[in-house]
Amino acid sequence: MVILPLPFEEARAYYQDVKERVAAEGRNPDQVFLLPGFRPIVGRTVEEAERKYEELAALVPIDNVIAALARPFNDHDFSQYPLDAPFPELGDLGRNSQQAASDKIKQHAKTNHLTLREVAQWYARPKRTFVGTPEQVVDEIQRWFEGGAADGFNFFEALPNTSLKDFVELAVPLLQQRGLLRTEYSASTFRGNLGLPFPINRYTRQRLSTEAATALTSTVASAASVAATA
Repeated sequence: MVILPLPFEEARAYYQDVKERVAAEGRNPDQVFLLPGFRPIVGRTVEEAERKYEELAALVPIDNVIAALARPFNDHDFSQYPLDAPFPELGDLGRNSQQAASDKIKQHAKTNHLTLREVAQWYARPKRTFVGTPEQVVDEIQRWFEGGAADGFNFFEALPNTSLKDFVELAVPLLQQRGLLRTEYSASTFRGNLGLPFPINRYTRQRLSTEAATALTSTVASAASVAATA
């Protein structure tokens, strides 16, 4: 499951809740992976990381910010509202799209009495959770992974043609040194590398069940025939 980035404590609570609900449905929670989206910004120094962060924050025009805000709300057209008026009342909008994200946005706007512009800028502004030196970013990744808040991460590039290169060059070696990232892959598919079994569709399951029942009936009949003969 790719999930909305949340603060650590909220992410951990959500992670535990999902795992418990999966187990309650009779499924193996170890086969359900929660992968928060994250946009790491890695600098060789704290100052370099901060400069990159501010560069990213300044790159996003208001039109793009509004477009990003629309996604959790079924791509709702926010351009129809005044930017500096209170965030609009949207009712159940977003419930059939990204409910967790849309509910969080509406609650944040209501609690803090924000305008549409302020909500959009808050939503689109990059989070600082994974901003810093390689050691700081890897420390945070390790905290989330070992602290029960994530099974891994879904990487998004913060600065085009920069952030991925920085992460691979500066953070990946440290992750591998700590045993948090493999150095090679044993399978050729994402499913295989996660160690997930290939699911059997319902038709195959029904066929196998029928075949097993037929085989059992045949075995019982053969045993009864042998007993009768004896």
